[in-house]
Amino acid sequence: MLKEQYHKLENKIPFIKILKSIYSKIPGKGMPRRYNYLFSTVRETKAKKIMEIGTWTGIHALGMIEEAKKNYSPKEIEYYGFDLFESLDHDASVKEISIPPPSLKEVEAKLQKTEVSVHLYKGYTQDTLPVLVGKLPMMDFIYIDGGHSLDTIRNDWRYAQEFMDKHTVVIFDDYWNRDDAGCKKTIGQIDKNKFNVEILPIQDVFKKDWGILTINFAKVTRKV
Repeated sequence: MLKEQYHKLENKIPFIKILKSIYSKIPGKGMPRRYNYLFSTVRETKAKKIMEIGTWTGIHALGMIEEAKKNYSPKEIEYYGFDLFESLDHDASVKEISIPPPSLKEVEAKLQKTEVSVHLYKGYTQDTLPVLVGKLPMMDFIYIDGGHSLDTIRNDWRYAQEFMDKHTVVIFDDYWNRDDAGCKKTIGQIDKNKFNVEILPIQDVFKKDWGILTINFAKVTRKV
């Protein structure tokens, strides 16, 4: 089913071909180099409360959870994941430059095998995140890699701040060398008097017929 959806999208969204090749990888076996930051940050900051905006297949969640388990027992770790899951339709895929994910139940079954506390939320984060403010704990680590439209990323950052304390580390994926999608514009608008912002140096580069796409991670923490 996913393969059929990929083929329908590839002609409409050039990025889909790139994303398809990137996300066919698994941690430790050819995943783009920038993901080293994702897993090492979870391990080095001793994060045990992890929020991921853009769970997709759960591939990155599994990697982050395994790193967290190097510091804690599974029962101490909490994972909070957000995605449209099976409700991501064709139009939303085009708008968000996103590959259709599996169903929530499929991802949940995969992640529950880790024996950590797993909480998944299905729907647009414009709807799901606001109602959870004040109900979820402050996070140790937040990974923003959901929809790629400017409005969605702006919204995700707005509400991610509600789950940050002075220790929280936020990593954005998809700091692209373009301003019409990805997190570059949102990162540029972050108040540098309140937050530390760093574009992490490892960069993945993809050559396409329309030009060069570069992708970095961006790291954000509160100033104290």
